[in-house]
Amino acid sequence: MLVAINILCDLIHEVQLERGLASLYLRTSSNEFAESMEQQFTKVDIMLNRMKSIPLSKSNHYEPFKNALLYLSTKRKFIVSRQISPSDTLLFYTREIIAPAVEIIQDLAIFDKNNSPARISSLINFLQWKERVGLERALGTQFVSLDTNSGAELRDRLGYIIEEQHAYERMFMALADDHCRKAIEKLEKNNEIFQKIELINESLSKGNHSQIAREIAAQEWFTLFSAKMDLLHEVGKSIAFHLGVADELLFNNIEKTKNTSNGEASIKLEKSIIENFEFISKLPLFSGISDTELKSLLKHARISNYSKGNLIFMQGEQATRFYMVIDGWVKLFKGDIEGHESILQVVHRGEALLESVLLKDAIFPVSAQAVENVTLLSIPSAFIREEMQTNKFLAINMLATIASRSQELISQFEQLTLKSVTQRVGWFLLKLYLDEGEKSSSLKLPYDKSLIAGYLGMKPETFSRTLQALREQGIYSEQNVINLRNALKLCDFCDVELSARCMRKGTNLCKNSDCQF
Repeated sequence: MLVAINILCDLIHEVQLERGLASLYLRTSSNEFAESMEQQFTKVDIMLNRMKSIPLSKSNHYEPFKNALLYLSTKRKFIVSRQISPSDTLLFYTREIIAPAVEIIQDLAIFDKNNSPARISSLINFLQWKERVGLERALGTQFVSLDTNSGAELRDRLGYIIEEQHAYERMFMALADDHCRKAIEKLEKNNEIFQKIELINESLSKGNHSQIAREIAAQEWFTLFSAKMDLLHEVGKSIAFHLGVADELLFNNIEKTKNTSNGEASIKLEKSIIENFEFISKLPLFSGISDTELKSLLKHARISNYSKGNLIFMQGEQATRFYMVIDGWVKLFKGDIEGHESILQVVHRGEALLESVLLKDAIFPVSAQAVENVTLLSIPSAFIREEMQTNKFLAINMLATIASRSQELISQFEQLTLKSVTQRVGWFLLKLYLDEGEKSSSLKLPYDKSLIAGYLGMKPETFSRTLQALREQGIYSEQNVINLRNALKLCDFCDVELSARCMRKGTNLCKNSDCQF
């Protein structure tokens, strides 16, 4: 499998270069870059011929990937004749060829038991990071040729991609072994190419788009980013080559567990997974699953920490991993290029992020961001789908989790469309009270009031006024703390979804007749 993975890494690299050259060619009406592009077509075709000798059909992503390659020659004709837009060209290479190729690499790596799970995660995050650098190369050749006004959309997309780069780089550096991490650190510290690009990205992040567009020509941009891509490719090849090789750092971060009762082979888990195993085993998703089965499921899992404000994944990104919150709060939202947000959910400890996407092998329909410092468990989507086919408890639990989430969304929709602002705020406070286990009359708001207001579909000032109005019912707010003189006052805001979690339901203590069923 390592041979197949290395060939696919080479193919991705060459296709990324073809995409960049096509973008460079389409930015003008001349044939200045036509020869270079045609030469790259030939190099990619040679790579595709090499690929015929490797087994890829084990991956669920193989068929759509193979079908996309059948259309490659037709797309090239459209590019050469300029009958396709730069954005459609970018979309074809990115979504139809490169993204599934990365998915195939992950599938092949995961199902080879000789490979280290930590190194697999490291490689996939590295490839995602490198892909964002490649996207910046392609988009940048378009951006630097336009004036500030006509390039507004490209400017925003570049900012988005740079942010993604930083996110994937952080994840890679957290997972990389000592050798790879030091190699990247050395490049970032001493390599002139890395330093120049970092200055460009810093300038773009500060809003100096016009300056960058004036100072850098498209050819120079392409050459600079291509040099970085070549350096990253060498690092990626090294990671892929050593997927099955253990090193000292990996040994220190892996704990072996063994089922001594039946003599099963030991299962290697990351140290952070072992430390959180008791909590993970009690999650509803893993109910009924034995410790041995759970450890097998978690052998490719990892636990990652995200600082407040960090993006976890982005809308439109392929859902390569399944996430669950170990600690903290995560905001799921849709955004537009103007910076407007619609908050769909705020997920907390013990809950999963977008379970239904896992079943469809789809892209994320929304973005996820850490509301505060967050700890997440993540498992490769392909692996957990495979496990669901053989583990009935996992499959049933997943369906139950999706059903529960659907009920919550229906309840939330009802709150936003049918309830007054007072009822919405009261419902939120009751939900928070139940989440805390009905133990305290003093509730701390879990995140910023502006975020709560957005979640409840109102303006921050409306939320603040409503909290003040609730004083008449014995509900007092002081900064980010809610004091309940009489917690039963919250029962007026109960609904079907919340009543199912209340200890008073079905007892004489329940004062809400709507909950007596």
